[in-house]
Amino acid sequence: MSLRLVIALSLVAGLVLGTIVLAPVAHRLPSADGHGAWYASRAAGLVAYLFLWAALAGGLLMSSAWFDGIINRARLLAIHQSLSLAGLALALGHALVLIPDDWTRFGLLDLFVPFASYYARADAALGTLALYLFAIVTFSFWFRNAIGPVTWRWVHRASFVAYLAALWHGVRIGTDTRALPVTLLYLLTSSLVLGSLALRLTYVRPRRRPAARPPSRAAADPAG
Repeated sequence: MSLRLVIALSLVAGLVLGTIVLAPVAHRLPSADGHGAWYASRAAGLVAYLFLWAALAGGLLMSSAWFDGIINRARLLAIHQSLSLAGLALALGHALVLIPDDWTRFGLLDLFVPFASYYARADAALGTLALYLFAIVTFSFWFRNAIGPVTWRWVHRASFVAYLAALWHGVRIGTDTRALPVTLLYLLTSSLVLGSLALRLTYVRPRRRPAARPPSRAAADPAG
C-alpha cells in the first residue's frame, strides 16, 4: 500500500471516527468560553494516545503471528500503519492548535524543543520526545531495506519508550487525568499493552505438519 493512500485512509478514518464518537454528545459539551483551542488540544491528545496505543498493541499481536489465519497479514499491516499515521497527525494537532491561543501562550520552542517549555518542562518534554520517537518508528517502515532488518527491529523497539513517555506525559500534565473515565482509560490501555507484550514473548506459533505423502508404487507393489 502506498504512503499517500495510507495517509488518505488515516485522515478519513479519523474524521469518520471523530464524527461518530462526538456527534451524540456534542450538544452536551460545555461552552468553550474562549478556550476552544485548549479543549481541542485536550481532545486531540487523548485520541492521539488511543491511536498510538492501538498501533503499538496491534503491532505486538501482529508480530506474534497470533492473528495469522484470522486477518490477512497485509491488511493488518495497513491498519497498523494507518493507526500510527493517524495518531501522529492528531499528536501534531494536539500541539499546534495551542500556538494561536492567547490563554496558554505556547510557542514553537515550548512545543517542539525538549525541555524548552515554560510550563511543566520535564513532562512537556516527554510528550515532545514521544512524538519524535513515534514518527521515527512509523516512517522507518519505508526505509527498512535501506537500514536493514536488524536496525529496523531495534528502531521499532523504541516504540515502547515512546509509549511510556506519552503515557507519563498524559498522566502528569493532562488536566483530565483525575476524571474517572480517563483514569480507567490509562489503566486499561497500559494493562492491555503489558498483556500484548507477554503474548508476544510467550506465544509460539504452532507448526504445520507436512501432509503425508502417498506410498510409492514400488512400495505398494514390491517385486516378487
